Amino acid sequence: MRTKIAAAICGVAATLAMAAPAAAEGETTTYRLGGANRYETAVAISQWAFEPGPGEEIPVTVASGVDFPDALAAGPLAAAEVGPLLLVPKDGVLPASVKSELSRLDPLWINVAGGAGAVSSLVESQLKDYDDVYRLAGRDRYETATELAFEAGGIDTTVFIATGASFPDALGGSAAAGRLGGTLMLTRSTSLPESTASLLKYGQPTKVVVLGGTGVISNSVISQIKSIVPGATVQRWAGNDRYATTAAISKNTYPQGSDVVYLASGADYPDALAGAPIAALDGGPLLLTRKECVPAATKQEIARLGATDVVVLGGTGVVSNNAANLRSC
Repeated sequence: MRTKIAAAICGVAATLAMAAPAAAEGETTTYRLGGANRYETAVAISQWAFEPGPGEEIPVTVASGVDFPDALAAGPLAAAEVGPLLLVPKDGVLPASVKSELSRLDPLWINVAGGAGAVSSLVESQLKDYDDVYRLAGRDRYETATELAFEAGGIDTTVFIATGASFPDALGGSAAAGRLGGTLMLTRSTSLPESTASLLKYGQPTKVVVLGGTGVISNSVISQIKSIVPGATVQRWAGNDRYATTAAISKNTYPQGSDVVYLASGADYPDALAGAPIAALDGGPLLLTRKECVPAATKQEIARLGATDVVVLGGTGVVSNNAANLRSC
């Protein structure tokens, strides 16, 4: 399979990415991957990254475009299989853009993240028109995350643990897990779910990274992790808010910097979710921004990385041109 990720930064797929004029030395070039809605944006990200050759088939992972819990752990799986993460509605007819992209990719198989409450049987039946479909789901978001994590692999290397109650910390962690060949699981605020604890015990990872501060994941969870995997290095990567936390994830994942950074809205999950596996495969972090301006933590991290290319995920309705051009808040 040939991916367009490396070439895209040089301007390939211009019909999908609206590129700014060439940057002078020390400046950044901005590319925007967006569509009229979250489904079209995920398709634009997929088209930017993947161009199957004759006879080539690409694994595809799909997740809900309307709710985040079952989707959060899907990014590392897509990255592990070197394929895109597309978004689908909970029920009803598949969007035309998604159908067209599935036809273009000719999937090797399709993973569905979550149970019928996230992606209905009707949607699953339409996905079967394109290839074999494998649903990865548990009784709740925590079990679903472990099913996705097990399928992704990396449970014996680096495991990221994010809160299952909200999405921001998991988005940056998803991209980092994909880059490091690890995986991501979810936890409650004060205690590990049984399914998460069981997979940690089974995998015995060498490193466990807890994402976010004590306001989202308490120290008691870290204590539980240490008792389950006593041989693992356990760290907390966190900042004062969602923007600073994703910056901390980036700094720890790319201590030597990166030429490229992916930038998505911190107010909602869909665009960042679809972009996370592509950021991982491209070797760049996923950072979050406000709609109208870039928070200080994000801007400082872009400067530290030495990034020369900024790939903005989503249209101007979620990330304005001011934010895309890195105007400070």
